[in-house]
Amino acid sequence: MQEHLSYKWNIIKYDEKSFSEDIEDILLKRFNWDFNSNSSLDDLHNPYLLCGMRDAVERIKKAKEFWQKVMIFGDYDVDWVTSTSILMHFFKKVWILASYRLPHRIDDWYGIKSYFIDEFSSIWVDLVITVDCWTRDTEVVKYAKSKGIDVIITDHHTVPDIIPDEAIALINPKRGDCVYPFKHLSGAWVAFKLMSALAEEFLDKKEIKKYIEETIDITAIGTVADCMLLVWENRIIVEAWLKQIKKSRSRWIRKLIEQKIHDDLDSDIFSYLIWPKLNAAWRMDTPYKAINLILNNSDSVEETIQEIELLNDNRKQLTFDFFEKALENINSEDNIIFYDSKDITHWIIWIVAWKLTEKFYRPSIVLKEESDRYIASCRSPDYFSIVDILEKYQDYFLRYGWHKQAAWFSIAKERYDDFKNEILKDVNSLDFKDQKKSISVDKIVSMNELGFNFLEKVNIFKPFWLWNTKPVFMVKDLDYQRIVYLWQWIDHIKFETKYWFKIIAFWMGQFMDKIKSSSDISIIFELNLDNYNWNKNLQLNIIDII
Repeated sequence: MQEHLSYKWNIIKYDEKSFSEDIEDILLKRFNWDFNSNSSLDDLHNPYLLCGMRDAVERIKKAKEFWQKVMIFGDYDVDWVTSTSILMHFFKKVWILASYRLPHRIDDWYGIKSYFIDEFSSIWVDLVITVDCWTRDTEVVKYAKSKGIDVIITDHHTVPDIIPDEAIALINPKRGDCVYPFKHLSGAWVAFKLMSALAEEFLDKKEIKKYIEETIDITAIGTVADCMLLVWENRIIVEAWLKQIKKSRSRWIRKLIEQKIHDDLDSDIFSYLIWPKLNAAWRMDTPYKAINLILNNSDSVEETIQEIELLNDNRKQLTFDFFEKALENINSEDNIIFYDSKDITHWIIWIVAWKLTEKFYRPSIVLKEESDRYIASCRSPDYFSIVDILEKYQDYFLRYGWHKQAAWFSIAKERYDDFKNEILKDVNSLDFKDQKKSISVDKIVSMNELGFNFLEKVNIFKPFWLWNTKPVFMVKDLDYQRIVYLWQWIDHIKFETKYWFKIIAFWMGQFMDKIKSSSDISIIFELNLDNYNWNKNLQLNIIDII
């Protein structure tokens, strides 16, 4: 394995042997533990393998039989909104008396509160079904029980030592006593599994198959939006949805993607056409806009989409403005980057933290200052776990939660300076000097190899996403005729060669002079199908240059 530093100061890793290997063999080695090109929805595991499923189904059947009020409690991001939508849509279909409640990011923050239980009690709710939450909320479940409200928990987060025993059922694939073979289900997936089990009770076999096919789009969106590994069942459902996306039965999906889809669809369609817009609803306004869009299949979806797209445009502008302010106020020499502001909004602190980590390849903590506390969102690069550090300081926090590379917490104002000084001292003692992003090349190719046949071999392994990422290729000593800016934009450059396909380097205009002065260069790229103006062409999207 050879290593080279690139123009963007990444480390490029590649194996000279890969020049002679066939691309299918290379990718089979990468995916061999998971890949099955013939997998289908029929290969999904039985939902009753999930611990607690039988108890949940029996309790919901009772609710239907006696016309009891059911409340679905979700939250505001896409996984929660899609989870809530899956159950709400099904309950409406089979005449279960149900409604839903979504908290507000600023007013309610994360998780369930006792005042929600009081609210449900006041309107005579008999059963609360949570989606993507409550595995840790033992006290609130006890409080619900004291109010005569039963609780079914569906979740996918890490299960603590103490779980809510008072719940009718806790459906979570990460339970230690759960025999479900696949542990990486999203919250939307767990809701889908509950819906699938209920469908066996209330629908005939033909209806079940049709209904599941109609529901996989919402489940796929929730799965990708929650950044689940795209393996096993996650891969099956996303692949199935991509195959039928052009004839989606959901009017709102068709409107979001119309005239923007092509034959080379992949999971990134979620990241630039769908989930940022759904997330913009709760970031800039209320999550009810997003869930109303999903549940509404009438002509009025166009008006809601226009509202959401406007919110998303405003979100982009705010993110840009606050990121620029952050760059002016941070100390980028620290091993952990801090930025706090009174003016920054709650809904973009995590985006700014993510962008700071991307730019400086350092962990970052971005905080929103409130009257008596700071609310923080944290991100860290792949070589460092922000959780390992934050766990040492959790006594400082009022509330907190985290994954390996991401975390959030709230901290009292009077404790913030001490915490910041302590953690800076701790992390600055570590040696981050030589940490650089690395790119591993799957195969070295010649320009003559590339073409639609080569792309077809690669696309056998789609969809690409986390874990099974899009293959990366390298052409050594690129033979090009000239290099020009892409149209009028000096941020992007284009290589002109004797070959018929496009070679584009987005956001690398700053290296134009350096590239022109180099005697030879090698390009690192992903292969895509360009469908501009419905004319198919092969496009090499350059990731980096050495």
